[in-house]
Amino acid sequence: MSSSKQRRRGNMLPLAFFLLADTFWTRFGDPELPRLIEKAQRGNLDLELATRRIMEARAAAGVARSWIVPSLNLSGSAQRLRGGFQQGVTRIPQSTSAPPGGAFVAPFETPVYQSGFDMRWEIDLFGANRQRAGAAESEVKAVEWERRDLEVVITAEVALAYIEMRGWEERAAILARSRDAQREILRLTLVRADAGLASQLDVEREAARLASAEALLPPLEAGRRVRLNRLAVLTGDRDLALASATAALRLPDLPVEIDSEILRNRPDVRAADLLVAAEQARLKAARTDLYPKISLTGLMGRQATSAGGLSFGGGNFFGFGPQLHLPLFSGGRIRSGIAAQDARLAQAATRYRQEILAAFEEAANALVTYAQEQARTRSLDEAVRAASRSLALALDLHQAGLADLLAVFNAERQKLEAEDARSASATAALSQAAAVYKALRGEWK
Repeated sequence: MSSSKQRRRGNMLPLAFFLLADTFWTRFGDPELPRLIEKAQRGNLDLELATRRIMEARAAAGVARSWIVPSLNLSGSAQRLRGGFQQGVTRIPQSTSAPPGGAFVAPFETPVYQSGFDMRWEIDLFGANRQRAGAAESEVKAVEWERRDLEVVITAEVALAYIEMRGWEERAAILARSRDAQREILRLTLVRADAGLASQLDVEREAARLASAEALLPPLEAGRRVRLNRLAVLTGDRDLALASATAALRLPDLPVEIDSEILRNRPDVRAADLLVAAEQARLKAARTDLYPKISLTGLMGRQATSAGGLSFGGGNFFGFGPQLHLPLFSGGRIRSGIAAQDARLAQAATRYRQEILAAFEEAANALVTYAQEQARTRSLDEAVRAASRSLALALDLHQAGLADLLAVFNAERQKLEAEDARSASATAALSQAAAVYKALRGEWK
């Protein structure tokens, strides 16, 4: 992939992404859901960590860019030198007595102060520093896309937790009514048994049904609280309070096919693409280690035997010139480093292909599961309507004196069981809608 294309991908997000991310969740018909998502985007601690990683990557990119320009340093030192010499000989005396061959001069001790500037600039003949800086910039963009990907994933997790919590609340209300109806059925069965119209087997059967109905409620309450705790973590608010549901959640319109370009635009896929570009740049930089390097160095300053002499008196020094570094033998270190970087590039390319395949699998599975759950919900809608007609007929027969209350309560129980199954399916379909959003990362046509 060309570097210009990489830059285009790194610098812009599709407009549709922002539009859908902001408006999609309003289609569910519950104002509490968009509020929670906005709260999570502000307070989620994983997103805060991702923001810190972006800051770290930008700082590292600044370090990489700094190697392209010269460096200038101010230095200073203070030393005390001690030494001696003997006239007429070339060796340092080992004793204070005057040796033969010349007159001894006593050892001397003097302070030396020095201040000045030193400069170094590595001429980037083969582009090593520019390639490393480019790799760092690609990593910055990749980390930015990774944060965007995390934001979408957390948004979907908030929606999933909220949908499941509301679904379990709805099911708990339905099952509570079903339990109450079962209590009435048991009461009427006991009355009939006392009158000799029902057997003890009938009584025990209805008692078992009541116990089973009551056993369904605690897991739903536990699930509701678990999801509420999950929302507190996702939003970063330990004392999260939710408004009461005012209406049932609605299923939004979703795409029916997958666009490969949309999958390539997923933030995690774009991040993987940019990491491939970063490893490509590092490979080019590693290859330049085989070539000579030329640096320009210079220094200038003053030297004196007293601190005041640095300003008044003392001597100046100055130096400037090139340095050449040409690798002749490194025991295979350079070529091994190139081979290692080439392997890292191959790994990044494989991860990129893997991300695309995983994105396709996730999107395909989410869409087919959503479509099948929708079909199941429609069938259960018909089951609820049929059970409602059965209950209405039982009421008419009871009012006409052709059926007792037991038949009415049995019909009501069947209707509530159908409503519970329909509610569970609708919750599953809504959850799959959130899964589709997550799989497509909020983008579709």
